[in-house]
This record gives sequence, C-alpha cells and structure tokens, in this order.
Amino acid sequence: MSDIKTAAQQLEDAKKQQEELTAKIDALLEQTRAEDLKTAKELIARHQFNVTDLKPELKTRVTKTTTAKKPTRRKSK
Repeated sequence: MSDIKTAAQQLEDAKKQQEELTAKIDALLEQTRAEDLKTAKELIARHQFNVTDLKPELKTRVTKTTTAKKPTRRKSK
C-alpha cells in the first residue's frame, strides 16, 4: 500500500509542477509577444513601411477551399 500512496503522491506533485510550468510558459509567451510587437513597431517607424508594403506579408483572411463541381447530366430526348 505504501508503494501506491507514494506513486499517487508523485503523480500529485507532477501535476502541480505541470500547472506551474504551464502558467510560467503562458506568462513568458505574453511577454515575448509584447516585446516582438514593440520591435515590429520600431522597424515599421524606422523604415516608414505602409499598409501596401506589409499587406502581402500579413495573412488577413482564410482562403476558402472550393469543392469540385460535379457536371450535371444531360437528359436524353
């Protein structure tokens, strides 16, 4: 029984560590995003980029995939 309890305790500890790491990762992602956005804004200001220059690089819309149209069958007379 002590082995099962020890394994259960280890599992609880691992879950707590995972939650802490997930929170830390999320915080760091937000921080790096803010830093990268600041860098991008500085580069845009430095090189005087405008919307026309940046638009091809930004993905603004999701492209639709069209399904193949089935040819209609002609009625024989």
